Amino acid sequence: MSAAMFHFDRDTFSTLFPFYMVVDRHGMLRHFGPSLHKMLPELQEHTLFETYFQFKNPIIPQGKAIDFEKLTDALLVIHVITQARTFLRGQFLKHHEEYLFVGSPWVSNIEELHEKKLDIADFAYHDSSVDMLNMLRSLEISNSDLKYMVHAISGQKKELQRDKEEIKKLSLVVSTNENGVVLSDLHGEIFWVNPSYLQMTGYVEEEVLGKTMYDLGVMEQTDKNTLQQMMIAFRKAEWFDCEVQHKHRDGGAFWARIKGQPVFDQLGKFIEYYTIIEDITPKKEMEDRLRESEQRLRTLILNLHDGVLLEDENRRILLVNQKFCTMFDIPVDPEYLIGADCSNSAQESKSHFKDSEGFVQRIEEILAQKETVIHEALELKDGRFFARSYIPIVIDKVHKGHLWAYQDITLERNFQENLNYEKEKYRRIIENMNIGLLEVDNEDNILLTNQRFCAMSGYTPEDLIGKKGVDVFLNEETRRLLTEKSELRKSKIADSYELEVTDSNGEDRVWLVSGGPNYDIKGAVIGSIGLHFDITETRNLERLREELLAKLEQQNRQLNEYAQIVSHDLKSPLRSIHSLITFIKEDNDQAFNSVTAQYFQLIQEKVEKMERLIQGILSYSRIDHTQYKTERINLNQLVQTVISIIEVPPHITIRVKRELPTLKGDAYRLQQVFLNLMTNAILYNDKAEGWVEIDFQEEPHQYTFSIRDNGKGIHEKDVKRIFKMFESLNPNDRSTGIGLTIVKKILDDMQESIYLESEPGVGSVFYFTLQKNGCRTT
Repeated sequence: MSAAMFHFDRDTFSTLFPFYMVVDRHGMLRHFGPSLHKMLPELQEHTLFETYFQFKNPIIPQGKAIDFEKLTDALLVIHVITQARTFLRGQFLKHHEEYLFVGSPWVSNIEELHEKKLDIADFAYHDSSVDMLNMLRSLEISNSDLKYMVHAISGQKKELQRDKEEIKKLSLVVSTNENGVVLSDLHGEIFWVNPSYLQMTGYVEEEVLGKTMYDLGVMEQTDKNTLQQMMIAFRKAEWFDCEVQHKHRDGGAFWARIKGQPVFDQLGKFIEYYTIIEDITPKKEMEDRLRESEQRLRTLILNLHDGVLLEDENRRILLVNQKFCTMFDIPVDPEYLIGADCSNSAQESKSHFKDSEGFVQRIEEILAQKETVIHEALELKDGRFFARSYIPIVIDKVHKGHLWAYQDITLERNFQENLNYEKEKYRRIIENMNIGLLEVDNEDNILLTNQRFCAMSGYTPEDLIGKKGVDVFLNEETRRLLTEKSELRKSKIADSYELEVTDSNGEDRVWLVSGGPNYDIKGAVIGSIGLHFDITETRNLERLREELLAKLEQQNRQLNEYAQIVSHDLKSPLRSIHSLITFIKEDNDQAFNSVTAQYFQLIQEKVEKMERLIQGILSYSRIDHTQYKTERINLNQLVQTVISIIEVPPHITIRVKRELPTLKGDAYRLQQVFLNLMTNAILYNDKAEGWVEIDFQEEPHQYTFSIRDNGKGIHEKDVKRIFKMFESLNPNDRSTGIGLTIVKKILDDMQESIYLESEPGVGSVFYFTLQKNGCRTT
């Protein structure tokens, strides 16, 4: 990565070079570091460099203009004019059109540092000036100690021998200590460690000796403030006890509790430092988990929909959530209530409750008993309901406080009241219905019955409750059925069935039962509920209806047979009469006058009409008794067959507008439809040049056919009459009044539709539908 990629803001740069200053090419101060300003409080921006500073190396005479360009990239010594013994040592670097000085004060001892109102925190961590001062101080102390030791060494030899044995014992104890133990000299360099420290950090002894605790333990995660406190305490030969993250040899970290204790000689002189390092990572992890758990619990409580108040044993508030404040109209943030005394809160809150004095007395009673209270209902003056719960807080058998929870149960209470009301309403409805209710458990024991069921069965509730239904009113045949139904209820299956029973009077009855499983609040089947309707009379009526239908069916069959016989017996004499009239006319053609011939012609026409009428009636009666056959029908062929059957007068033209489709259906019935509609169009055509047109329209699932003519037409008021039996709107000897009735019956049976559009004097159009995939039948 190129150095040109690094950019620093002023705060970051001040951390690295706290004694920097920036001047422009005219020698004007632009800005400077915080430590430099601390040492020189009088220093101000936008003033000349020469006001405060004078170069000592190189020497620049007073009054001579300073060429900062020539001073770059050289080691400089700058004298502070206002402080005789204060010098800055560093260098100037050109930065754009300005010149940046980076350096630090040049001091020779610690006392001089204090005179300049500076301390270690004012220097950058990488600045070696402080270390050099510490080394000088240590050297001075060492020289002094050396003189003292030379003077006193002879008198301490015997004492040294005794101490040697004690040190040996102490060393053995320290070596076996499970915590790390480090001994360092006045400069912080380690000269002895125990095995526990090596095991704890992963270092070997050779890597530790001669190093400082700073070198071995400090890492990016180490808290700088705590580290600074430890260093200050060390330099002042004071004890310290801190918790920091300590570096491990493999690059990891562990939490360490470091306790440092200075060691003094008999004269009270600081000679070394004794440090104990304890691995508290498990403790820290536990504390973190506890804090996380506490924070989650706190967040949960603060966001609960219930009002929560936590007090200590002296009734001082430890925790309260916003819901509690809202419920009791407390117009402050919950945080402001922490530490408040709750002794008088009941008196302040009692005005909300309907039984205000009882509210206070109950709280005092709960506090005196210190027993758990769950969901105690309280009614408020505004119609709301609260549920109060209380839990005493006990730790190690010592009472430590109280936890109160208030829940707004107004909706729940209203719901329960409405539920009870609805339950009572439906109970009254069921009581007044003509339906018997019976509730049983999973063993078929009767739990509940209504008055109607008792009336149906002839038993009283006392006769039924607690007994099994199969033992009271069921016969052997229905016992098996009811047992099967009970198993279905346990499988959560509901159904309806008929049950033959015997009432208390010994009469056989038939009940229609609609049964379903009964559940508890958890959804488990706890029995079944059956609704019973006495259908004995209905069953008797059905049996009577079936008997009547059988008789009607037999009579209908006999009538059809009679109609066939009668039609044959009627048609035979008619044919004979028709033949006789024909013979008479032929034999007496010259003897009859015109009137007599006309009468014979009328007789012959009436006989033919009667024959057609009998044939029409037979065709109509035969529709329901002819089996419906489904086959593929080419309607073009079917229409041509109809045209060949009917008598088409010379002045009438029949045309098929387009090729007709092929579909599935009953050929006989469709032929009857086309035959009667086309015959009807021909019979009532009064035009000199008449025509009948057959067409169709294709739709997604059906065809709509049309048979159009230019005949007389039909008035709108007569449209509904044309499909009735024997209705003929215009006198015509050839019309029987049955043809359109046959068409309507056939299409109705196939669930198809037929309708008419007509204009008198212009003509008529009959429309009817046929399904593509086969005609439907009823």
